Amino acid sequence: MFIPISSLIHDNQTAAVSVGFKNLLLAILDANPYLGDGSKQALATAARMALENGGALTLLVIDEPGTTGRDPKTRLETLSWHMREQGVTEYKVLEQKVTAPASVLVGDVADEIKADLLLLSAEAVHSKFVDANQLAEFVSCPILLIP
Repeated sequence: MFIPISSLIHDNQTAAVSVGFKNLLLAILDANPYLGDGSKQALATAARMALENGGALTLLVIDEPGTTGRDPKTRLETLSWHMREQGVTEYKVLEQKVTAPASVLVGDVADEIKADLLLLSAEAVHSKFVDANQLAEFVSCPILLIP
């Protein structure tokens, strides 16, 4: 599918992709219970796309190895606050502990919920929490990495 770059630019500052994705999966792979900048940007992008396209949004929260139990209540409250700030009131939250490589887990969940777009922060790849090559192999829908 070809998407002209001019259709991606909104208000000359923010990229907005509107190609009709209806079942969005946002993977949150962030040990910070208040979310890092990359996770906040990915969340804002997913919320905007869900609102613009009238799509369903699922937040997949994955605990990094060794971070389990680091204030999950605060993280859920933070996610909820950010979603309200973006104007999203309807979304699902799935919490998962890493039992396989995170990339495989993300692919399994994407298949399970029949996601048509996966969004995640590029920080998850940079921090080596997920492997971009494995994401490409195990995720069967398009992937949008948010810087």
